[in-house]
Amino acid sequence: MIRGRFIAFGVFGAFLLGACSDGDAGAEPKETVTVTATATATVTAEPERISSQKGEALEAARETAEDAGYEVSVHNANKGDAEPSGKWKVCFEEIGYGTVDYGAVREGALCPKKDGGPLAWPRIPDVTGKVYAKAVKALAKVGLDEDDIDVESAYKDVSVSAADVEEDADGYKVCFQSPSAGKDVKPGTEAKLTLVEGGSCPSGKGTYKDRKNDPDYTPPPPPSNSGSGSSTGGSGSSGGSGGSGGAAQWNGQCELTSPAGNCYQAGQFCANKHLGMQTHNSAGRIIYCKERADGQRWNYS
Repeated sequence: MIRGRFIAFGVFGAFLLGACSDGDAGAEPKETVTVTATATATVTAEPERISSQKGEALEAARETAEDAGYEVSVHNANKGDAEPSGKWKVCFEEIGYGTVDYGAVREGALCPKKDGGPLAWPRIPDVTGKVYAKAVKALAKVGLDEDDIDVESAYKDVSVSAADVEEDADGYKVCFQSPSAGKDVKPGTEAKLTLVEGGSCPSGKGTYKDRKNDPDYTPPPPPSNSGSGSSTGGSGSSGGSGGSGGAAQWNGQCELTSPAGNCYQAGQFCANKHLGMQTHNSAGRIIYCKERADGQRWNYS
């Protein structure tokens, strides 16, 4: 068997030698064919680096990552199966090669300590006793801006407007607040602050700074005369009678009234045309239109 292989090899070798011998020198040369192999490699470009998106709105974070070439996935960072939306806030992020996963919480909610923790909201701070300016700053820290805050007067007979408070934010003090301290601040929460201009706060809302302005106010009875003494007592009575007559001169009508026909009250703004003038309030007390640090207002003196 081996011998046969050697014989075959010898015959094949002789054939090759014959093909290359000088006897075939006149034969035409055969055409040479060159084959070139080309290899093509696909290279994926490395995505751009992106900054941390924690604290950003989910919609904006997603746009930033996608613009940089990342594939984005999102999940609820709190317990529950609610699907995150664009206004949710990014609390956690896991960035891979060309991929990023954001864990987000509802708009206005607090980030949990760990991904998947319970839902929690900021809470209203106690701002009673603070001046309005400091109260607004404290409320802003939990997500309430000044447009979410309304104001009112602690007294029925003293007016307080937002314009008044904005002009002198350090001159008004918070006596009462709503919602009360400790309540959750969820989207749409609004606050109301009950204020006084300087001074101390009343024991409760809806009282009158001047008791005489209360329609239900009953003045105390005049002191009774002893009846002893003749001419002197009479004279005294006469003098007292004269004083009563002076008070009785008011006919129950207010000399100056608002465009709505109401009597002016102490603490209210007064018009330029009334500056330096006086009138009676609804309780019969004389009030004066004077220039003050906070503008022109009706005053008792």
